[in-house]
Amino acid sequence: MTMLTQKKLNLQMKILKIAKGLNKFTLPDILPMLEENEKTIQKALNDLESLSQIKKISSTEYLYTNFKKCVNKHVPTTQSSDSDIWLTISEVARLLNIQEETVKRNCLKGNYIVKPNKEPDLEGKYLIKRSSLKLYDFLEDSERRAMDKEVKKLFHNKEEERLYVVASDRGKEFIYRYLKLFKLTEGMNCRELRSFLEIIPLKNPKLKVSYSAFHSKRKKYQTEGIMGIFPKYFMPDYREEEPKVRRNLNRLPKVYNLATTEQIEIIYKCFCFGIPASQTAKIANIGNTTTETFYQYIRAKIFDKQYQELVEHFDSDPQIPQVRIFMNDVSICLYCYNDNVFITQKPLKSKLPQRRQQPDEVKEARRLYNILYRKKFMASMRKYLENHLAVFLWKELNPNFEDQLNLIYEMIHI
Repeated sequence: MTMLTQKKLNLQMKILKIAKGLNKFTLPDILPMLEENEKTIQKALNDLESLSQIKKISSTEYLYTNFKKCVNKHVPTTQSSDSDIWLTISEVARLLNIQEETVKRNCLKGNYIVKPNKEPDLEGKYLIKRSSLKLYDFLEDSERRAMDKEVKKLFHNKEEERLYVVASDRGKEFIYRYLKLFKLTEGMNCRELRSFLEIIPLKNPKLKVSYSAFHSKRKKYQTEGIMGIFPKYFMPDYREEEPKVRRNLNRLPKVYNLATTEQIEIIYKCFCFGIPASQTAKIANIGNTTTETFYQYIRAKIFDKQYQELVEHFDSDPQIPQVRIFMNDVSICLYCYNDNVFITQKPLKSKLPQRRQQPDEVKEARRLYNILYRKKFMASMRKYLENHLAVFLWKELNPNFEDQLNLIYEMIHI
């Protein structure tokens, strides 16, 4: 291969990359992105047009038409299943109730799996694989039953299964897609997840989803449960029951569905050792956001437990708290009962008269305040400062690692 031929091929590859991104373009559109002169580029465009890589649709406009990545290899004809049916463009248009031009545009964008039409009895230049249409509504009964049977294995409780039953057909497709992806991507880091989402549509077109959409749905699934997967325009039919379902689904955060039992145990141990969430994520081979969500939930449970104990003591023996300032402007109230210090951001109220703290109680509260004041506080702790302080006190009262781990398992039932 001569040097001139190599330069010519390199130029054609550059033009194809630009054309694939623009889809429809003109010569002035790509001229600033290339180093060659206008005549050389025009000649390369003519060569690409003769090779059917691009198509000239007007006197100045070109269209990218390279189907190499989505054209299937010829397979010997055997007994074909429903997923192996190939349809013409006109048949797809009638099936989806759309124009043939829309079908052609979707083919050019790579939305469907297509192959050259070598059947003399069928019209059209290309054939479209029926399973790549991604429409649950047009599945045969056998396919529908198989999909329902598979998705039922992914439910975590009966409420999720009930929501799937009352959902619309397109809503069922969304549930199947995302629950299946959540199951397949357990324990993957960001790089593995991104490459997996690029490869999986080649094997199963129904699981095609972008990286950003996957993260958005997973975050909503953690907070709202299965209701977060539904698009707004395909919500379940029985909407009056949604609030009740959401409360039932949020008994335990959905983040627990994204980690294995071993990963959860590692997170608990790292939390007791005081390892930051970012380092724990690498140890447990799980995402930073997921690990931080676990940490926030554990802190909240520790604060809630000590707050319930504080309320029980305060109702029977109300006292005036000591108010201390943290992070320059955040006030925290310190209570002391039976040599145990409790904290809250707002003072508790009682109809009974509140007494002053005893000297021993004042001394103990002051001692623990001096310990807390020396702790390193970050700006991110400001929003949930009382939770972080409750964890510091909890570790002072329970310095043994095994005791801390057992208390976490008692507070959180998996």
